[in-house]
Amino acid sequence: MFDSILKAAIALAIQEGLLVEEDGVLLSPTTINLVNEIQEMNRQHLIDMALANNDRELFMQLTN
Repeated sequence: MFDSILKAAIALAIQEGLLVEEDGVLLSPTTINLVNEIQEMNRQHLIDMALANNDRELFMQLTN
């Protein structure tokens, strides 16, 4: 019985946007946003490095 209540609560949380299921893993939208921000910061850092090293090919890959 507890298992069915837990499944219903999780389904409701997903439906209401409080949780997101990615590949069978439950994540909060805040966690997903944080990961996206970190990825963007890393991309910006790589762009800066490509510019500093005159690496046009890498720059073009990162900005397309």
